[in-house]
Amino acid sequence: MTPLVLLTCLLTLVGTAYCGNYTVGKEVYLDFLVASREPGEEPQRGRIVIGLLTEAVPFSTFNFAAIAKGFSRARPPHQMLHYKNSYVHRIVPDLLVQMGDTTVGDGSGGRSVYGWVYDDENFFLSHRSAGWVSSANHGKDTNQSQFFITLGSSRWLDGKNVVFGRVLEGMDFLRLLGNIPADPINAVPLRLVKVTGSGLYLLEEPYNLKESDLDREDDIGSRGKHLTLPGQKEAPKKAQPTKKASKSK
Repeated sequence: MTPLVLLTCLLTLVGTAYCGNYTVGKEVYLDFLVASREPGEEPQRGRIVIGLLTEAVPFSTFNFAAIAKGFSRARPPHQMLHYKNSYVHRIVPDLLVQMGDTTVGDGSGGRSVYGWVYDDENFFLSHRSAGWVSSANHGKDTNQSQFFITLGSSRWLDGKNVVFGRVLEGMDFLRLLGNIPADPINAVPLRLVKVTGSGLYLLEEPYNLKESDLDREDDIGSRGKHLTLPGQKEAPKKAQPTKKASKSK
């Protein structure tokens, strides 16, 4: 192979990877409940919708989507991996909100659909601004079910954590989560934050995020449709404002 042909092939591969970086192939929703601060106050509820960049990171997005939908392992240990009923276990102000421990719940566990952990897929995408979704790990090639969502630019994490998604809806609620007080030593939130539901939207076809969408601080907007099971009420797409329970006179 001549140097010119080799260079052409490399440029083609790089170009293909770059063009596919921001293609949303799946949309996942996560429903949250934030425990009330005072007696008589209703808990806060909200939804975050995430676009998965399936062309850039197919293995990482498959893992995330499968667990969001609910994944039952056929081989021992036989366990259901599901983000539903897991918790937000780490909040670092202006940096990240972390969750996804599907086995223990406190950040010490987690498992992927491929086994306990899987390798870093690539580092095509950047923690460039708030709203990017990335795999949490315990070092090189230790990805599993845990993930975090950035609260601001965190480019020093590039090359260490694999970015695989972008928040499409729920940026206001993400900021609400980021403002929940946490222990200054271990970053454990001082209010219980539970994932009450998760799943996939029905997306008719993949689409590309625009350059102007990548660093937006408001909602980009999802294109998928939430499927409601018979007898199930439609969950709200947007975060709902806090309401205090009325007191009897």
